[in-house]
Amino acid sequence: MKLLKRWEAAHLNGLSVALGVAATHAVVGALFGETAGLAAVGGAVCASLTDVPNPPQRVWPRVLPAALAAALVTLGVGLADGSLLATVALVAGVAFLSLMTLAWGLRAGPLSFAPVLALVFGMAWDRTAGAASPWAHAAWVGLGGCVYALWARGAAVVLRHRLRELALAQALRATEQRVRSRAQRIALAVSADEARIRASIADDVLLADALQAARDQVFAARRSPRSRRQTDLLLGLIELRDLLLASRLDTELLGQDFPGRQWRAALADTLRHLADVLAALANAVAYGAPLPEVSAEAWAQQLAARLAEVSAPPGDTRTHLVSALQSRLGHMLGDVAAMVARQAGPDDPDTPWTLERLAPFVSPEGWPLAALKPHLTLQSGVMRHALRSALALSLAYALGAMLPWSAHPFWLMLSVAVVLRGNLEQTLSRRNERIIGTVQGCLLVLLLAHLTWSPLLALCFIAAVGTAHAYVNRRYRVAATAATLMALLQPLMLAPGSDPAIVERLADTVMGAGLAWLFSFVLPSWERAAVPRLAAQLRTALARHAVNMLRWLPDAEAQLAQRLSRQQAYTALAALAAAAQRTRVEPESVRLPEAEIESVLAHGYRLMALLGAVQQQVRRRTERLDSAAAEAALTQARDACVAHLTHPERAAPEPLEPPDADAGAWPQHLGQHDLTPWLLRRLRLCRQEAQALDTALHQLQPPAGAYS
Repeated sequence: MKLLKRWEAAHLNGLSVALGVAATHAVVGALFGETAGLAAVGGAVCASLTDVPNPPQRVWPRVLPAALAAALVTLGVGLADGSLLATVALVAGVAFLSLMTLAWGLRAGPLSFAPVLALVFGMAWDRTAGAASPWAHAAWVGLGGCVYALWARGAAVVLRHRLRELALAQALRATEQRVRSRAQRIALAVSADEARIRASIADDVLLADALQAARDQVFAARRSPRSRRQTDLLLGLIELRDLLLASRLDTELLGQDFPGRQWRAALADTLRHLADVLAALANAVAYGAPLPEVSAEAWAQQLAARLAEVSAPPGDTRTHLVSALQSRLGHMLGDVAAMVARQAGPDDPDTPWTLERLAPFVSPEGWPLAALKPHLTLQSGVMRHALRSALALSLAYALGAMLPWSAHPFWLMLSVAVVLRGNLEQTLSRRNERIIGTVQGCLLVLLLAHLTWSPLLALCFIAAVGTAHAYVNRRYRVAATAATLMALLQPLMLAPGSDPAIVERLADTVMGAGLAWLFSFVLPSWERAAVPRLAAQLRTALARHAVNMLRWLPDAEAQLAQRLSRQQAYTALAALAAAAQRTRVEPESVRLPEAEIESVLAHGYRLMALLGAVQQQVRRRTERLDSAAAEAALTQARDACVAHLTHPERAAPEPLEPPDADAGAWPQHLGQHDLTPWLLRRLRLCRQEAQALDTALHQLQPPAGAYS
């Protein structure tokens, strides 16, 4: 049990898949015979592709379509058996239709591969020893998929509490990593060099993915004392992300002299201490470790003492900025302390966060046909990838059938299918990892080939199924090693001591990886082609977020709208950041310009930080603001930001902010009761960032013919 306690969600999911496939084989084999049991294993493996960590209510809508697709494809393979032309046409049709399911987004990724894997299993089926009728074979495959679906739903019910804990712990660790990287930048006052900007973008993408995975698990759970505490913790973590984003504001204005370095060191050390608490809280959530002992008051006193020790020149106006930064960091300390206290405190039955209020924050589910309509054009990246894959897989199978070792033409097809991705970055990564993993798998099979006890080989096969499932999206080299074991162990299980066809497997893998790489340049989907769509999404999301955030004392419904628009804005920024990562391996002639895309991301995140800082000040410092002046300024800033983002031709240009402290970059803060000037400065910066973002987006637009 201690070992299982240390396993991550992917490991538990892989173990569940392996046991589910084994159970399907045992049940169907016991009831209908060994032939039916072996066929059912193929259906179970195909269905298991869609069995990823999810709440129980999401299991059947994902697993059952994969089981049905596997049965239909198996029937098609059986009916086309003996005709190369019919089989090649079937491969092209299945590849195209299965890849078009990516129109439903990332959640359709596993479903898109299930029919292709069913092709491979159907072609590998030994018809001399198996079911003579294609209809019977397809029926056993479908039955195996349905039996596995029952197992997957039961496993999801059993593991639901643990999966929520692990998703929440992962979100805490991703936030911890982001806090540490921010502390490093503050301490060193590092410049925005290329490597650090890339690392920052990667951290933001990682944090966005982790928070959304936690939302999908925690927000979809039935309301209970445990789930309410988890919801409160996750909501606090999302708020902390906003505060962390705001922490980057103004720190560069502290300067490079000795006092500036001392101030930054104190702020960075406090952030590192906060990261340590997040790490301890993650261990408490994931492993039941003791909760960390924290005191926001003690933290604030220590920070104040460190900052007071800095010897600044008399009359140095930066002390007002330091006071503001200290206050901002104090909010983060208080929120983290509240998160820890909430985990240790009693349940709150009066929480306003019902399933209905949380539902908009969960990833969409289902397979609406309307999602296909925007992709029924050659300008769609999904359509282009589907056509590209259909051509590549059908050619690979035809070529494999003509090779001297034509007993396994589907191996060449499978290598192309797993390597050829929707973008060049993933294709190149898969190409290299697939070859290395296949070599490792072949070496392991050389050792296992000496075994003659079929049950032990079957156990290795089941372990390979679980391992491949657990690591396919984490470390593909491990998954490729396990997949090679699966492919080569099947004939050994039927005929122990036979030749495992290692040379053919290696040759098919290398050829398939090469074909996939070549076909990635056929109907290519370069990242720059998606820029107009991503830019429009970003403009719309940030304009909506500005409308929601630049309000005076929003009510409960308005605050809910703020959270939703914030999530949508972060999602839009994360999509653009992911495109920035992927474009770096594309040909230089079509690559997105790094300076321009990084400028868009910098202005986008800075605008998000400013909007969050404004709303934090409105909520936390209401009594220290002039309500009439603040409300009027919020309205003016809201209208200006929306105009810059949606109708820039109508927006008036904003005056630039003075660049340094001596020129009056900030108002007084230390000892001041009225903080309205600080709010006005934030609003002025919001308008400037909206205008700068519009300019950066215009510079990023691709030239005509980006798809050519």
